[in-house]
Amino acid sequence: MVSSTNATMMDDAAARREGVITGLFGAAVVAVFYLGVDVARGQPLMTPTVLGEVFVMRQAALSTGTPDTMAIVLYTIVHIIAFTAFGIFLTALARRAEQSGLMRYAIVQLLVVFELFFYGLLQVGAESARGMFPLWSVLAANTLAAIVMCSYLWRRHPALARAFAGGALGKAEGVTRRARRGARIIDHHPSPITHHPSIIDPAISPRA
Repeated sequence: MVSSTNATMMDDAAARREGVITGLFGAAVVAVFYLGVDVARGQPLMTPTVLGEVFVMRQAALSTGTPDTMAIVLYTIVHIIAFTAFGIFLTALARRAEQSGLMRYAIVQLLVVFELFFYGLLQVGAESARGMFPLWSVLAANTLAAIVMCSYLWRRHPALARAFAGGALGKAEGVTRRARRGARIIDHHPSPITHHPSIIDPAISPRA
C-alpha cells in the first residue's frame, strides 16, 4: 500500500515531468518558427546567434553574416531552461485550475504576459536586435507555442477543459459551493411564513 507521503512525492514528480514536457514543446515550436524565418531570409540560425550574442555573451557588435556556434549553443541552453521553467509553472497552475476559478484566471493572465514578454525584453535591453524581431513574428511564434503547450495540458487534464467550459474565470469556488448548499437547504426547508395558507389566500384569513 502506497503511503500518502509517497503518493504526494509521486504526484509532484509527475507534475514536474509534465511541466518539463510542456516547456520543451513550447521551446521547440519557437525554435522551429524562427528557423523557418531565418531560412526565408537566407540567413539560417541567425536568430539564436544574435540572441546569444546580445543576451548571453553581451556583445556590442553583432554577427550579421555567419552563425556563431558558441552563441547558438549558449542561447539554446538558456532558451530550453526558460521554457522548461515556464512549462513547470504553467502545469502547476493548470492542475490547480481544475478546482479553482482564480487559477483559471491566472492562466489567462500568464499567457498574455507570455505573448508580450520577449518583445518587451527586446525593446528594453536589445536595441541593436530590435529590427530582426518585428511584433508580428513575436506574436506568431508565442501564439503557436502557447497553443501547443495548452493543447498538451488540455488533453492531459480533461477536468480542466470542463472547468473552463462550466465555470467563470476568477470565481471563488468555496463561496459558490456554500451558496449552492444554502440554496438547497432553503429549497428543502421552506419558510413557514411564505407557505402559510392565510398569506397565500386572503379569502381564508381568520376573521376578527
